[in-house]
Amino acid sequence: MALDKEFLGRLMEAPAVGTACGPVLSLLSERFGASYVQTLVPDGFCLFQKQEGTPEELEVVFIAHMDEIGGCVYGPAEGGGFITRVWGNAPRLFAENTLQAIDWLASRADEAHPIQGRIEKYGDEESLLVEGDGIRPYRTVFTFQQPTLFEQEWVYGKAIDPRATLYAVVEAVRRLDSARVGAMLVMAEECAMEVARKGAVFLQRHAPHLQLIVNADVPDIRNLADGALDVPSLRYFEGRNFIDPSFGIRVAEQLEREGTAFRVSGARSGSQTVLFTPLARTLSIALPMEGVHTPRGRAHLKGIERCEDLLCAVGEIALAKRLPEG
Repeated sequence: MALDKEFLGRLMEAPAVGTACGPVLSLLSERFGASYVQTLVPDGFCLFQKQEGTPEELEVVFIAHMDEIGGCVYGPAEGGGFITRVWGNAPRLFAENTLQAIDWLASRADEAHPIQGRIEKYGDEESLLVEGDGIRPYRTVFTFQQPTLFEQEWVYGKAIDPRATLYAVVEAVRRLDSARVGAMLVMAEECAMEVARKGAVFLQRHAPHLQLIVNADVPDIRNLADGALDVPSLRYFEGRNFIDPSFGIRVAEQLEREGTAFRVSGARSGSQTVLFTPLARTLSIALPMEGVHTPRGRAHLKGIERCEDLLCAVGEIALAKRLPEG
């Protein structure tokens, strides 16, 4: 299916930091529309499922996260401005680039406002201070402000991690169009991976018929062994974690026979996938990019399309009761 550049661009440009994901969540609610129902757990996740379904009927759940790198504002600094906590990259990168800020409870991207950052040194350590109108201590969050650019087969911009796989998950669930399939969209992975535990606990309590969980995210190409930018990878290994390798190998054999485009790989670091492996057979899908956690990374458009196709392929196998044992 042709990639919707307008929707992907809006997803990438919208700010969502920590569990302050209101602007992105509003875009997703609009995309799914009235035929989908939401189960929203604040500071946790939002589950989208066909209106006629209930969590008890779920057999397949695709997982992605919404949040990007950035920071939050603490109290005033002695020399002016505000102290911050940042994650995902060094304070200097934020100070040297254009920033946008939102209130933690903001619900729309147009609520964002510009702020400025500067570096303050405390001994050998650099810290980011921010200043600007509208900053509220302990509830303002911030990230890069960067327009999305499409050039030939590439997309450039901020927040490709995680919005490329967020896009793929949303579109795959819409294509599968089944009450037995849900999209669990986690609010914080970049700064607080434990937030995903709320999603895992919810599924454990309310989705007794789960057959398949698939987590999809966007690592840097350097983090992925044998990866390629124009095709997603199945990861059996994430750092020291095993992601159901016996099951993954058998699924890969099925996908190869059916002509689905993907690679087999392993990641040098872990993700939230391992939190879900006790609940059902689990797959980890990686869509690599260049320049992760920077204001202008890039991803291959064909890779995003193929990631959506790969999700649909494994979803169709599960819905047809053709998942391998193991």
